[in-house]
Amino acid sequence: MKRSLLSLAAALLLTGAALPEQATAQRLRVHCGPTTFVTSAEKAGQMSISADGSLLQLGETTIATTQIDSITVDREAYNPLAIAVNYSKAGARLTVPCHLKDKLTITVDAGKVGFLQATDLQEEVTYTLSGTSANGSFAMDGEYKAALVLNGLTLTNTAGPAIDIANGKRINVTLPAGTTTTLTDGAGGLHKACFFINGHAEFDGAGTLVLTGNTKHAYASDEYTQFKPTFGQMQVAKAASDGLHIEQYLQVQGGTFTFANIAGDNVDVSITKTPTDTLNGQVFIEGGTLTLNVASDDTKGMKCDSAMTITGGTIKATVSGLGTKGISVGTDLLIAQPTTTATLIDMAVTGTTYMPGDALLESKCRGIKVKGDFTFDGGTIKISATGTKSKAISVDGDYTYKSGSINCAVSAANM
Repeated sequence: MKRSLLSLAAALLLTGAALPEQATAQRLRVHCGPTTFVTSAEKAGQMSISADGSLLQLGETTIATTQIDSITVDREAYNPLAIAVNYSKAGARLTVPCHLKDKLTITVDAGKVGFLQATDLQEEVTYTLSGTSANGSFAMDGEYKAALVLNGLTLTNTAGPAIDIANGKRINVTLPAGTTTTLTDGAGGLHKACFFINGHAEFDGAGTLVLTGNTKHAYASDEYTQFKPTFGQMQVAKAASDGLHIEQYLQVQGGTFTFANIAGDNVDVSITKTPTDTLNGQVFIEGGTLTLNVASDDTKGMKCDSAMTITGGTIKATVSGLGTKGISVGTDLLIAQPTTTATLIDMAVTGTTYMPGDALLESKCRGIKVKGDFTFDGGTIKISATGTKSKAISVDGDYTYKSGSINCAVSAANM
């Protein structure tokens, strides 16, 4: 069976017979169960078969013929650093360049897919995920930066995270325009988030990402996360804890963010285990729109352990839970409008006191709570605070007004 396929491929590629037109845009595809190894027409011309027929040699790549189901040729462009994972009811199918075969440990169990990159793989690989699985996942680990394209993916893992990236390097995540990716994890697990990145994540692309976190956070990263000006939409449909849980720092330059059914904070940015990390515990809002829904008692819409700088974009918040805060800043807050890009803070605060009378747990509802100093230097702040004992803005340090429009009172040490 396999021998005849190999003989046909050898006849085409080794005897000097010309491939069809557009050979430079062709790929040879070697199908091995759920994984298809691909190579360029040029590399395919170097193919050889061992004397006993047990091994197929494609350049530096060796494939046992017992693993081969079929060999085909297509006219797709060959990219030696592009991996595709397509999910379906039947499981996941992978397309992997032969160039990478010996640099990867690949596991496939129906819809559960894992890649472990070798330590000497020092090239940026792009993983493109598409299709649908009701019980699938994607995991990747390595020691070099990588890219992830979420191309209209619908992925549910009933027993763990939907996506788990563990390599600790820069991960560029792209959502192609016009696509929606929906990720859901299983309840009652030990994992940290539905979508977890151990590393620094950079998001772009005009598509939409919908996250449901049934165990803990919807999204989490152990280092900084950046949403670029080109970013589209992120919808957190549910989180058993925080919607976004980010360590080191968060930078939002664009995009639209909505939150619903959040048991913890909508956005929580914390200091890492290495206090000297750059911009540790800080938040930078430079564009985009965040619509916060703060309904669970004693939680925050957007919280950071250190400073927060808002110099563009829109933050809207409905703050209704007991002892809730729309924005909670660990040290100093700067709200400014250095360019023509509008800066708007718009909140309705209706929550009241959480655990009144308890010296340790009592927490009053606030639109903005600043533990350090607050400087307002441009933009618009509109906060209505109608809940019993609630306040629009409370500052433990000093308040400095320089410019901008503000409709509410500020309670501060120097007022």
